[in-house]
Amino acid sequence: MYYSTLILSFVILVWMFGYLWYLYNRKKKQGDSYKAEKETLVTNVVLILLSGALFVYYLLDLPNVLGNKTERYEGDCEVWVLESTKGGETTASFGNHTIVFPENYQGAKEGSYYCEVAYYPRTETGASLTLYKSKGGKVVNQK
Repeated sequence: MYYSTLILSFVILVWMFGYLWYLYNRKKKQGDSYKAEKETLVTNVVLILLSGALFVYYLLDLPNVLGNKTERYEGDCEVWVLESTKGGETTASFGNHTIVFPENYQGAKEGSYYCEVAYYPRTETGASLTLYKSKGGKVVNQK
């Protein structure tokens, strides 16, 4: 999920810059007879800004992902599972952090648990999640 988001945001960014360049060259060739719609230009600029921000946001965590440098948390957490997206999504929330796992991670169920979480610090994308009924209790999410 991390790499696909990084690549997709880069592709959209390049595509929108290419389309903007195409509009510029078309305007240059046709002169005043060519008028680009303002909605097209605004949409293009908004997509450039959003995809650029998303690309930079994920790019900042790339050294941590490549070096597998994660931060760890152990303690009480709340787990939510969203199954409406393709493959689902698991979210573990503790304190002021919300860690997202891109699929229904190891069959986790919603509820309050004692968690051991490894995550990438900048994007707060989860690397591993182990859930226990209580501290020192039985593991509930491993297959």
